[in-house]
Amino acid sequence: MTFARLTLIATLAVAAPFAHAQEAAYPTQPITMIVPFTPGSSSDVTARAIAQKLSSSMGQPVVVDNRPGAGGGIGMQAVARSKPDGYTLAVSTVSSTVVPPIIMKNVMVDLFKEFTPVATMANTPLLLTVHYDSPFKSVQDLIAAAKKAPKTLTYGNSAGLYRIAMEAFNHQASIDLLGVPFRGPAQAATEVLGGRLSVNPDALGAAGPMLQAKRMRALAVLGSNRTPALPDVPTMQELGFKDFAFNGWLGVLAPAGTPAAIVQRLHKEIEQAARTPDVQALYARLGMEGTVLSPKAYGEEMRKDFAKYSDIAKQAGIEKE
Repeated sequence: MTFARLTLIATLAVAAPFAHAQEAAYPTQPITMIVPFTPGSSSDVTARAIAQKLSSSMGQPVVVDNRPGAGGGIGMQAVARSKPDGYTLAVSTVSSTVVPPIIMKNVMVDLFKEFTPVATMANTPLLLTVHYDSPFKSVQDLIAAAKKAPKTLTYGNSAGLYRIAMEAFNHQASIDLLGVPFRGPAQAATEVLGGRLSVNPDALGAAGPMLQAKRMRALAVLGSNRTPALPDVPTMQELGFKDFAFNGWLGVLAPAGTPAAIVQRLHKEIEQAARTPDVQALYARLGMEGTVLSPKAYGEEMRKDFAKYSDIAKQAGIEKE
């Protein structure tokens, strides 16, 4: 056996126990959770609640870092390029994971190669919202106005899933609402409140306070089921839109190569955090469901959603930009 071979074996023999010791001691320093959207979004609010719980249970600060831009790509890329040691995590959504390769020519990250699923934190209903004093009191009102004045009404394009949902709406209703891009949902909501945007898809968690204050109105639920928080608001399927089901989830991803022991520790801590009474109370206020999937189940969910929304985008004629 050569000297180089012996040296390699000796190095590995020393490194392996050291790596296991590091995993067992995890965490020994602050953890950063990167949110690829602006403050005030559902992903941001949820991440901060979970991060606070993790800080207490894991004995190290868990810091939320907002890095919006490029449809979530900037924040996701920062995580993908970080060391796979469990100290930099991504707060993931449908819009920042499965949607970019469906609607973008140049994708900043490869979801299925550069990340390791950790856990989902919650599911969140999505809504079609308007200003409370909008002349559109129903989806049919909106469609009628859009057909009367083509290419004059606008919607907020603040996340990839919202764009797919709205273009599917355009396709099925034979209308042409124009998407206006925003860096995050909070900015689009501000434009609705200011009367400068006709309609806006948004998560119930973000829109909820404006709905309660009667500054916004929900015309429909974009998901497959009505939400208990708004029992009188119909789903798009109930209004005649076939197979119209756009559901949001929030999760946590780690860089590919993160040790399995660390992934499992994070999953366990997130699951426990999501079950605490105050986080459950937050979810109830936001109309969320605290569904925590295992790393394997989360990975399967992302692949399933990728296939589903790819098909919808093709049917709606969405071209990559």
